[in-house]
Amino acid sequence: MPASSDIHTLPVPPITYRWTRKLNEVTAAWNQCFPNGGTLRAYALQAAAEASRLSDVETHYLVAEDSGGAACVAPCFAFKVSLVTVAGPRMQRLVARARKIFPGFLFLRVFVVGSPVSNCGDLLGLGTDEQAARWDSARLAGLFKEITRRSYELGIPLVLIKEPDTALTTRLQSALAGRFFFADSLPTTHLTLPKAAPGAYLAAICSRYRNKLKKRKSVGAANQLTWEISPTCRGHEDAIHELYQQVLEHAPVVFERLNRDFFPEVERALGERAFFLFGFRPSDGGGRKLVACELMLLDGDTLHPLYSGFDYWVKKDSSLYFNAFYRIIEEAEKRGIPRIHFGQTAYEVKAELGAACTPLFVGVHHRNPPLHALLRSLRRWIFPATVFPAREVFGNEPTPPKNHRPKKTAASPFLK
Repeated sequence: MPASSDIHTLPVPPITYRWTRKLNEVTAAWNQCFPNGGTLRAYALQAAAEASRLSDVETHYLVAEDSGGAACVAPCFAFKVSLVTVAGPRMQRLVARARKIFPGFLFLRVFVVGSPVSNCGDLLGLGTDEQAARWDSARLAGLFKEITRRSYELGIPLVLIKEPDTALTTRLQSALAGRFFFADSLPTTHLTLPKAAPGAYLAAICSRYRNKLKKRKSVGAANQLTWEISPTCRGHEDAIHELYQQVLEHAPVVFERLNRDFFPEVERALGERAFFLFGFRPSDGGGRKLVACELMLLDGDTLHPLYSGFDYWVKKDSSLYFNAFYRIIEEAEKRGIPRIHFGQTAYEVKAELGAACTPLFVGVHHRNPPLHALLRSLRRWIFPATVFPAREVFGNEPTPPKNHRPKKTAASPFLK
Protein backbone atom coordinates (compact mmCIF):
# COMPACT_ATOMS: atom_id res chain seq x y z
CA MET A 1 0.00 0.00 0.00
CA PRO A 2 1.50 3.41 -0.91
CA ALA A 3 2.55 5.87 1.76
CA SER A 4 0.29 8.86 2.25
CA SER A 5 2.93 11.13 0.72
CA ASP A 6 2.76 9.11 -2.51
CA ILE A 7 -1.02 9.24 -2.99
CA HIS A 8 -1.03 12.37 -5.15
CA THR A 9 1.51 10.85 -7.54
CA LEU A 10 -0.57 7.76 -8.29
CA PRO A 11 -1.72 7.57 -11.94
CA VAL A 12 -5.36 8.48 -12.58
CA PRO A 13 -7.28 5.59 -14.21
CA PRO A 14 -7.93 6.41 -17.87
CA ILE A 15 -11.45 7.28 -18.96
CA THR A 16 -13.10 5.57 -21.91
CA TYR A 17 -16.28 6.78 -23.61
CA ARG A 18 -19.10 4.99 -25.37
CA TRP A 19 -22.25 6.37 -26.99
CA THR A 20 -25.57 4.64 -27.44
CA ARG A 21 -29.04 5.63 -28.63
CA LYS A 22 -30.68 2.94 -26.47
CA LEU A 23 -31.61 3.80 -22.90
CA ASN A 24 -31.81 0.14 -21.87
CA GLU A 25 -28.09 -0.17 -22.60
CA VAL A 26 -27.21 2.29 -19.82
CA THR A 27 -29.53 1.00 -17.07
CA ALA A 28 -26.80 -0.25 -14.73
CA ALA A 29 -24.60 2.79 -15.39
CA TRP A 30 -27.52 5.15 -14.78
CA ASN A 31 -28.31 3.60 -11.40
CA GLN A 32 -24.63 3.82 -10.44
CA CYS A 33 -24.20 7.44 -11.54
CA PHE A 34 -27.55 8.78 -10.27
CA PRO A 35 -27.66 6.94 -6.92
CA ASN A 36 -29.54 9.68 -5.05
CA GLY A 37 -30.94 11.64 -7.94
CA GLY A 38 -34.57 11.54 -6.88
CA THR A 39 -37.63 11.28 -9.07
CA LEU A 40 -36.70 14.08 -11.49
CA ARG A 41 -33.42 12.34 -12.34
CA ALA A 42 -34.83 8.82 -12.17
CA TYR A 43 -34.27 6.28 -14.92
CA ALA A 44 -38.04 5.67 -14.92
CA LEU A 45 -38.84 9.30 -15.81
CA GLN A 46 -36.31 9.26 -18.65
CA ALA A 47 -37.83 5.97 -19.84
CA ALA A 48 -41.30 7.56 -19.82
CA ALA A 49 -40.05 10.50 -21.89
CA GLU A 50 -38.54 8.11 -24.43
CA ALA A 51 -41.63 5.89 -24.55
CA SER A 52 -43.83 8.91 -25.31
CA ARG A 53 -41.75 9.64 -28.43
CA LEU A 54 -41.56 13.42 -28.10
CA SER A 55 -41.61 15.18 -31.47
CA ASP A 56 -38.26 15.98 -33.11
CA VAL A 57 -36.26 14.78 -30.08
CA GLU A 58 -33.28 12.53 -30.82
CA THR A 59 -31.65 11.08 -27.68
CA HIS A 60 -28.00 10.10 -27.21
CA TYR A 61 -26.37 8.69 -24.08
CA LEU A 62 -22.70 9.04 -23.18
CA VAL A 63 -21.23 6.63 -20.64
CA ALA A 64 -17.77 7.40 -19.25
CA GLU A 65 -16.00 4.46 -17.61
CA ASP A 66 -12.75 3.87 -15.77
CA SER A 67 -11.32 0.95 -13.82
CA GLY A 68 -13.99 1.48 -11.16
CA GLY A 69 -16.83 1.02 -13.65
CA ALA A 70 -19.28 3.68 -14.82
CA ALA A 71 -17.97 7.10 -13.80
CA CYS A 72 -20.55 9.31 -15.53
CA VAL A 73 -23.75 9.12 -17.55
CA ALA A 74 -24.50 12.22 -19.63
CA PRO A 75 -27.92 12.03 -21.31
CA CYS A 76 -28.07 14.33 -24.33
CA PHE A 77 -30.63 15.14 -26.99
CA ALA A 78 -30.74 16.93 -30.30
CA PHE A 79 -33.65 19.08 -31.38
CA LYS A 80 -34.61 22.37 -32.99
CA VAL A 81 -35.14 25.36 -30.72
CA SER A 82 -35.61 29.10 -30.88
CA LEU A 83 -32.46 30.73 -29.58
CA VAL A 84 -34.56 33.47 -27.93
CA THR A 85 -36.66 31.02 -25.90
CA VAL A 86 -35.84 32.72 -22.59
CA ALA A 87 -35.21 36.21 -23.99
CA GLY A 88 -37.17 39.22 -22.78
CA PRO A 89 -40.37 40.52 -24.42
CA ARG A 90 -38.58 43.21 -26.46
CA MET A 91 -36.14 40.72 -27.98
CA GLN A 92 -39.00 38.29 -28.63
CA ARG A 93 -40.95 40.98 -30.51
CA LEU A 94 -37.95 41.98 -32.62
CA VAL A 95 -37.25 38.37 -33.57
CA ALA A 96 -40.95 37.74 -34.34
CA ARG A 97 -40.89 40.63 -36.83
CA ALA A 98 -37.74 39.31 -38.45
CA ARG A 99 -39.31 35.84 -38.80
CA LYS A 100 -42.10 37.28 -40.93
CA ILE A 101 -39.43 37.75 -43.60
CA PHE A 102 -37.00 35.01 -42.55
CA PRO A 103 -39.08 32.22 -40.93
CA GLY A 104 -36.02 30.27 -39.80
CA PHE A 105 -34.30 33.25 -38.13
CA LEU A 106 -32.61 32.18 -34.85
CA PHE A 107 -34.15 28.72 -35.03
CA LEU A 108 -31.24 26.34 -34.60
CA ARG A 109 -30.66 22.65 -34.16
CA VAL A 110 -28.89 22.22 -30.83
CA PHE A 111 -27.24 19.41 -28.90
CA VAL A 112 -28.30 19.61 -25.27
CA VAL A 113 -26.78 17.95 -22.23
CA GLY A 114 -29.85 17.26 -20.12
CA SER A 115 -33.41 16.04 -20.28
CA PRO A 116 -35.97 16.86 -23.00
CA VAL A 117 -38.61 17.29 -20.26
CA SER A 118 -38.64 19.85 -17.48
CA ASN A 119 -36.72 18.70 -14.41
CA CYS A 120 -35.53 22.18 -13.35
CA GLY A 121 -31.92 21.15 -13.01
CA ASP A 122 -29.06 19.36 -14.70
CA LEU A 123 -28.91 15.72 -15.75
CA LEU A 124 -25.18 15.16 -15.52
CA GLY A 125 -24.60 11.94 -13.59
CA LEU A 126 -21.21 12.22 -11.90
CA GLY A 127 -21.92 9.58 -9.24
CA THR A 128 -22.10 10.15 -5.50
CA ASP A 129 -20.46 13.19 -3.89
CA GLU A 130 -17.44 11.03 -3.07
CA GLN A 131 -17.23 9.65 -6.61
CA ALA A 132 -17.76 13.08 -8.16
CA ALA A 133 -14.48 14.22 -6.60
CA ARG A 134 -12.61 12.19 -9.23
CA TRP A 135 -13.97 14.59 -11.85
CA ASP A 136 -11.34 17.31 -11.62
CA SER A 137 -11.12 20.16 -14.13
CA ALA A 138 -9.00 18.16 -16.59
CA ARG A 139 -11.44 15.25 -16.64
CA LEU A 140 -14.47 17.52 -16.96
CA ALA A 141 -12.76 19.27 -19.89
CA GLY A 142 -12.19 15.87 -21.50
CA LEU A 143 -15.81 14.84 -20.92
CA PHE A 144 -17.16 17.92 -22.69
CA LYS A 145 -14.59 17.64 -25.44
CA GLU A 146 -16.14 14.24 -26.17
CA ILE A 147 -19.65 15.73 -26.03
CA THR A 148 -18.79 18.53 -28.47
CA ARG A 149 -17.06 15.99 -30.73
CA ARG A 150 -20.28 13.98 -30.90
CA SER A 151 -22.27 17.13 -31.62
CA TYR A 152 -19.99 18.05 -34.53
CA GLU A 153 -20.25 14.48 -35.82
CA LEU A 154 -24.03 14.99 -35.98
CA GLY A 155 -23.54 18.27 -37.86
CA ILE A 156 -24.66 20.41 -34.89
CA PRO A 157 -22.31 23.29 -34.03
CA LEU A 158 -24.23 24.59 -30.97
CA VAL A 159 -24.06 22.75 -27.62
CA LEU A 160 -26.02 23.68 -24.48
CA ILE A 161 -25.63 22.43 -20.91
CA LYS A 162 -29.12 22.55 -19.48
CA GLU A 163 -29.68 24.22 -16.11
CA PRO A 164 -26.82 23.35 -13.75
CA ASP A 165 -27.12 24.93 -10.31
CA THR A 166 -24.64 27.39 -8.82
CA ALA A 167 -22.29 24.75 -7.39
CA LEU A 168 -22.01 22.73 -10.59
CA THR A 169 -21.78 25.87 -12.73
CA THR A 170 -18.80 27.03 -10.66
CA ARG A 171 -17.03 23.71 -11.32
CA LEU A 172 -17.86 23.74 -15.02
CA GLN A 173 -16.79 27.36 -15.48
CA SER A 174 -13.37 26.52 -14.14
CA ALA A 175 -13.01 23.42 -16.31
CA LEU A 176 -14.52 24.77 -19.54
CA ALA A 177 -13.23 28.34 -19.60
CA GLY A 178 -12.71 29.48 -23.17
CA ARG A 179 -14.90 26.73 -24.66
CA PHE A 180 -18.22 27.37 -22.92
CA PHE A 181 -19.68 30.51 -21.42
CA PHE A 182 -22.45 30.47 -18.83
CA ALA A 183 -25.55 32.62 -18.69
CA ASP A 184 -28.72 32.83 -16.62
CA SER A 185 -31.49 30.34 -17.20
CA LEU A 186 -34.92 30.60 -15.59
CA PRO A 187 -34.65 30.07 -11.83
CA THR A 188 -36.68 27.35 -10.16
CA THR A 189 -38.87 27.85 -7.08
CA HIS A 190 -39.53 25.98 -3.84
CA LEU A 191 -41.98 26.46 -1.01
CA THR A 192 -40.93 25.20 2.41
CA LEU A 193 -44.01 24.72 4.55
CA PRO A 194 -43.76 26.05 8.12
CA LYS A 195 -45.21 22.76 9.31
CA ALA A 196 -46.37 19.76 7.30
CA ALA A 197 -49.77 19.48 8.95
CA PRO A 198 -53.31 20.35 7.77
CA GLY A 199 -54.06 24.06 8.16
CA ALA A 200 -50.51 25.01 9.18
CA TYR A 201 -49.85 27.05 6.02
CA LEU A 202 -53.02 29.12 6.44
CA ALA A 203 -52.15 29.83 10.06
CA ALA A 204 -48.54 30.79 9.24
CA ILE A 205 -49.07 33.31 6.45
CA CYS A 206 -49.62 36.94 7.37
CA SER A 207 -53.12 38.40 7.38
CA ARG A 208 -52.74 40.19 4.04
CA TYR A 209 -52.11 36.93 2.18
CA ARG A 210 -54.53 34.95 4.34
CA ASN A 211 -57.31 37.32 3.30
CA LYS A 212 -56.30 36.98 -0.36
CA LEU A 213 -56.34 33.19 -0.05
CA LYS A 214 -59.82 33.15 1.48
CA LYS A 215 -61.16 35.56 -1.14
CA ARG A 216 -59.72 33.53 -4.02
CA LYS A 217 -61.10 30.30 -2.62
CA SER A 218 -64.54 31.89 -2.25
CA VAL A 219 -64.35 33.05 -5.90
CA GLY A 220 -63.47 29.49 -6.88
CA ALA A 221 -66.37 28.11 -4.85
CA ALA A 222 -68.74 30.64 -6.43
CA ASN A 223 -67.60 29.36 -9.83
CA GLN A 224 -68.29 25.80 -8.62
CA LEU A 225 -64.70 24.64 -8.85
CA THR A 226 -64.12 21.22 -7.32
CA TRP A 227 -60.86 19.33 -6.90
CA GLU A 228 -59.93 15.66 -6.92
CA ILE A 229 -56.75 13.66 -6.46
CA SER A 230 -56.46 10.67 -8.79
CA PRO A 231 -53.77 7.98 -9.09
CA THR A 232 -54.46 7.74 -12.83
CA CYS A 233 -55.18 9.91 -15.85
CA ARG A 234 -57.14 7.19 -17.64
CA GLY A 235 -60.17 8.62 -19.39
CA HIS A 236 -58.77 12.18 -19.31
CA GLU A 237 -55.77 11.88 -21.63
CA ASP A 238 -57.18 14.08 -24.41
CA ALA A 239 -58.49 16.74 -22.02
CA ILE A 240 -55.18 16.88 -20.15
CA HIS A 241 -53.24 17.39 -23.37
CA GLU A 242 -55.65 20.10 -24.53
CA LEU A 243 -55.28 22.00 -21.23
CA TYR A 244 -51.49 21.60 -21.34
CA GLN A 245 -51.47 23.05 -24.88
CA GLN A 246 -53.38 26.09 -23.62
CA VAL A 247 -50.57 26.68 -21.11
CA LEU A 248 -48.02 26.50 -23.93
CA GLU A 249 -50.00 29.00 -26.00
CA HIS A 250 -49.99 31.53 -23.16
CA ALA A 251 -46.49 30.87 -21.82
CA PRO A 252 -43.81 33.51 -22.47
CA VAL A 253 -41.16 30.75 -22.43
CA VAL A 254 -41.52 27.30 -24.02
CA PHE A 255 -38.62 24.87 -24.11
CA GLU A 256 -40.05 21.37 -24.20
CA ARG A 257 -43.35 20.31 -25.78
CA LEU A 258 -44.92 17.26 -24.20
CA ASN A 259 -47.36 15.11 -26.17
CA ARG A 260 -50.53 13.23 -25.24
CA ASP A 261 -48.66 10.01 -24.50
CA PHE A 262 -46.28 11.57 -21.98
CA PHE A 263 -48.76 11.72 -19.10
CA PRO A 264 -49.91 8.06 -19.13
CA GLU A 265 -46.32 6.94 -19.75
CA VAL A 266 -45.13 8.76 -16.61
CA GLU A 267 -47.98 7.21 -14.63
CA ARG A 268 -47.00 3.77 -15.92
CA ALA A 269 -43.27 4.24 -15.29
CA LEU A 270 -43.37 5.87 -11.86
CA GLY A 271 -46.33 4.07 -10.30
CA GLU A 272 -47.21 5.49 -6.88
CA ARG A 273 -44.63 8.26 -7.27
CA ALA A 274 -46.94 9.94 -9.80
CA PHE A 275 -50.52 11.11 -9.34
CA PHE A 276 -52.86 13.79 -10.70
CA LEU A 277 -54.74 16.79 -9.37
CA PHE A 278 -57.90 17.48 -11.38
CA GLY A 279 -60.04 20.62 -11.22
CA PHE A 280 -63.63 20.42 -12.48
CA ARG A 281 -66.45 22.85 -13.21
CA PRO A 282 -70.05 22.09 -14.25
CA SER A 283 -70.40 21.92 -18.03
CA ASP A 284 -73.14 23.68 -19.98
CA GLY A 285 -74.72 20.43 -21.09
CA GLY A 286 -74.77 18.88 -17.62
CA GLY A 287 -72.08 16.83 -15.98
CA ARG A 288 -68.70 18.38 -15.38
CA LYS A 289 -65.75 19.58 -17.39
CA LEU A 290 -62.04 19.24 -16.62
CA VAL A 291 -60.61 22.78 -16.38
CA ALA A 292 -57.29 22.24 -14.58
CA CYS A 293 -54.80 19.43 -14.12
CA GLU A 294 -51.40 18.89 -12.53
CA LEU A 295 -49.15 15.89 -12.91
CA MET A 296 -47.48 15.63 -9.51
CA LEU A 297 -44.38 13.62 -8.70
CA LEU A 298 -43.41 12.41 -5.23
CA ASP A 299 -39.77 12.51 -4.24
CA GLY A 300 -39.13 11.73 -0.58
CA ASP A 301 -39.83 14.94 1.33
CA THR A 302 -40.61 16.97 -1.82
CA LEU A 303 -43.69 17.23 -4.02
CA HIS A 304 -43.14 18.28 -7.64
CA PRO A 305 -46.23 19.72 -9.44
CA LEU A 306 -44.38 20.52 -12.66
CA TYR A 307 -46.64 19.73 -15.60
CA SER A 308 -49.77 21.90 -15.64
CA GLY A 309 -52.85 22.41 -17.76
CA PHE A 310 -55.49 25.14 -17.43
CA ASP A 311 -58.63 26.28 -19.22
CA TYR A 312 -57.81 29.94 -19.76
CA TRP A 313 -61.43 30.94 -20.26
CA VAL A 314 -62.18 29.68 -16.76
CA LYS A 315 -58.88 30.96 -15.34
CA LYS A 316 -59.80 34.58 -16.00
CA ASP A 317 -62.79 34.76 -13.68
CA SER A 318 -62.37 32.02 -11.08
CA SER A 319 -58.86 32.46 -9.57
CA LEU A 320 -58.24 29.03 -11.07
CA TYR A 321 -54.46 29.28 -10.99
CA PHE A 322 -54.20 30.28 -7.33
CA ASN A 323 -56.85 27.76 -6.29
CA ALA A 324 -54.86 24.97 -7.94
CA PHE A 325 -51.77 25.94 -5.96
CA TYR A 326 -53.74 26.20 -2.71
CA ARG A 327 -55.05 22.68 -3.30
CA ILE A 328 -51.49 21.45 -3.96
CA ILE A 329 -50.36 22.97 -0.63
CA GLU A 330 -53.26 21.28 1.15
CA GLU A 331 -52.31 17.94 -0.39
CA ALA A 332 -48.69 18.33 0.72
CA GLU A 333 -49.85 19.12 4.26
CA LYS A 334 -52.19 16.13 4.24
CA ARG A 335 -49.36 13.81 3.18
CA GLY A 336 -46.87 15.31 5.63
CA ILE A 337 -44.59 16.58 2.84
CA PRO A 338 -42.66 19.68 3.99
CA ARG A 339 -41.41 20.97 0.64
CA ILE A 340 -43.05 21.77 -2.70
CA HIS A 341 -41.01 22.30 -5.86
CA PHE A 342 -43.05 24.71 -8.00
CA GLY A 343 -40.63 24.89 -10.91
CA GLN A 344 -40.09 27.76 -13.33
CA THR A 345 -42.17 30.72 -14.62
CA ALA A 346 -45.25 32.42 -13.05
CA TYR A 347 -42.93 33.98 -10.48
CA GLU A 348 -45.37 36.61 -9.20
CA VAL A 349 -47.90 33.92 -8.29
CA LYS A 350 -45.29 31.72 -6.62
CA ALA A 351 -43.83 34.66 -4.70
CA GLU A 352 -47.30 35.39 -3.29
CA LEU A 353 -47.45 31.80 -2.07
CA GLY A 354 -44.21 32.31 -0.12
CA ALA A 355 -41.88 30.47 -2.49
CA ALA A 356 -38.18 31.25 -2.80
CA CYS A 357 -36.13 30.90 -5.97
CA THR A 358 -32.94 29.03 -6.77
CA PRO A 359 -30.83 30.27 -9.69
CA LEU A 360 -30.06 27.98 -12.61
CA PHE A 361 -27.74 28.54 -15.56
CA VAL A 362 -27.09 27.42 -19.10
CA GLY A 363 -23.73 26.58 -20.63
CA VAL A 364 -23.25 27.60 -24.28
CA HIS A 365 -20.64 26.53 -26.85
CA HIS A 366 -20.56 27.22 -30.57
CA ARG A 367 -18.04 25.58 -32.86
CA ASN A 368 -17.56 28.77 -34.89
CA PRO A 369 -15.41 31.16 -32.77
CA PRO A 370 -16.91 34.41 -34.17
CA LEU A 371 -20.46 33.11 -33.59
CA HIS A 372 -19.48 31.92 -30.12
CA ALA A 373 -18.15 35.41 -29.36
CA LEU A 374 -21.34 37.00 -30.75
CA LEU A 375 -23.57 34.77 -28.58
CA ARG A 376 -21.44 35.59 -25.56
CA SER A 377 -21.73 39.34 -26.22
CA LEU A 378 -25.53 39.03 -26.56
CA ARG A 379 -26.03 36.75 -23.57
CA ARG A 380 -27.73 39.38 -21.40
CA TRP A 381 -30.38 39.86 -24.07
CA ILE A 382 -30.74 36.24 -25.18
CA PHE A 383 -30.51 34.88 -21.61
CA PRO A 384 -31.65 37.79 -19.42
CA ALA A 385 -31.49 37.59 -15.64
CA THR A 386 -34.85 36.98 -13.99
CA VAL A 387 -35.97 39.34 -11.24
CA PHE A 388 -37.87 37.41 -8.58
CA PRO A 389 -40.48 39.37 -6.59
CA ALA A 390 -39.65 39.66 -2.88
CA ARG A 391 -42.71 38.98 -0.71
CA GLU A 392 -42.88 38.66 3.08
CA VAL A 393 -45.63 36.04 3.11
CA PHE A 394 -44.83 34.45 6.46
CA GLY A 395 -44.88 36.56 9.62
CA ASN A 396 -46.01 40.12 10.18
CA GLU A 397 -45.94 42.34 7.13
CA PRO A 398 -47.00 46.01 7.37
CA THR A 399 -49.66 47.19 4.96
CA PRO A 400 -47.84 48.80 2.02
CA PRO A 401 -48.48 52.52 1.46
CA LYS A 402 -50.43 53.66 -1.56
CA ASN A 403 -48.60 53.35 -4.88
CA HIS A 404 -45.90 51.31 -3.16
CA ARG A 405 -44.34 48.63 -5.32
CA PRO A 406 -42.82 45.75 -3.33
CA LYS A 407 -39.10 45.42 -3.94
CA LYS A 408 -37.77 42.73 -6.24
CA THR A 409 -34.59 40.72 -6.00
CA ALA A 410 -32.41 39.31 -8.75
CA ALA A 411 -32.84 35.56 -8.94
CA SER A 412 -29.17 35.23 -9.77
CA PRO A 413 -26.42 37.16 -7.99
CA PHE A 414 -23.95 35.15 -10.05
CA LEU A 415 -22.27 35.62 -13.42
CA LYS A 416 -23.07 39.30 -13.78
